[in-house]
Amino acid sequence: MSGCPLCLGSLSWFGDGMVLDHVHVQYLRCDNCGSVVLPDPDWLDEAYSHAISPLDVGLLERCVQMANVTTALVFAQGLRRGKFLDFAGGYGTLTRLMRDRGLDFRHNDPLCENLFAQGFEAGVTERHDLVTAFEVLEHLADPASTLAAVAQSTDHLLVTTQVLPDPVPKPGGWDYYAEESGQHVTFYSMAGLRALGERLDMQLTTSGRTTHLFHRGPLRAATRALLLDERLAYAVGAMESEVGRRRGRTIADRAAVVARLRVARRADGDNPAAV
Repeated sequence: MSGCPLCLGSLSWFGDGMVLDHVHVQYLRCDNCGSVVLPDPDWLDEAYSHAISPLDVGLLERCVQMANVTTALVFAQGLRRGKFLDFAGGYGTLTRLMRDRGLDFRHNDPLCENLFAQGFEAGVTERHDLVTAFEVLEHLADPASTLAAVAQSTDHLLVTTQVLPDPVPKPGGWDYYAEESGQHVTFYSMAGLRALGERLDMQLTTSGRTTHLFHRGPLRAATRALLLDERLAYAVGAMESEVGRRRGRTIADRAAVVARLRVARRADGDNPAAV
């Protein structure tokens, strides 16, 4: 790694650590933006022997939280009738939750089995009104390159990652380094997030904590207010989701799955009536 993957600044040694309980690593910190990176992560094949780490016991709760926040922001920005994509969406949990709330979400993650949104996938180059990428940024060794195609497909890229505390913790001093899983390799300062936005040709509006929106063009005042207050966004989204579920896509999606199964069984010469 020749420079910071976010702002292209020079990197300096920040500390030594160990991931996966046996791989010795160096943490580097950018002299310009202050972000922290693990260079040349050659242990990732081992780290991703499970696409979702068995240590990630809070995944479902966070999906519910972010479904509420996303619902609030979509409604506030007037995008309710839009098309949406969950990038690197894991098991498809968020896509299923959002479709149940009546929003046309699609799933994309070639590295993880889609369990809950089968048949509702989309490519990253298709045009979407908003793309979500939750708990993705910290996994990316080269965020700007990985997100380039996604950023070109939308004017609203909603992401989550925890911003580095001040003062920046040394290795072993912050849970978000997640040394046991070995999957987190880039840790963002606010300056680093802004630099990433510039490289994606997008503006950044953020809570300064966990939820960040890269965007082109202006935001409505309500959208900006919700982004600045994650607790308010969660509460508003929770209330709006109750309304959304009355227009949810659950029944229609089941009918679509049944139709696809019947087509597949006819193609195989089976009896489709058993679906």
